[in-house]
Amino acid sequence: MILVVSQEEIEKAEKYFKNVISVGEIIALRELKAIGINNPEEVISKLMEMGVIEKGEGCYNLVRKRSE
Repeated sequence: MILVVSQEEIEKAEKYFKNVISVGEIIALRELKAIGINNPEEVISKLMEMGVIEKGEGCYNLVRKRSE
């Protein structure tokens, strides 16, 4: 089954991670659901593909852009 992630959900999640910067996996799932994201796992996967966040040890971190 392929789940479709809306642009609105991606934008909400991106804004969330820009505010919290680093958050535990379980808390992230709970809080993303609380802000109206139906399938947080899919949205998180999409954000990782986009290079917005990365998975640490039991957490997700906002990827900080390096200035060149």
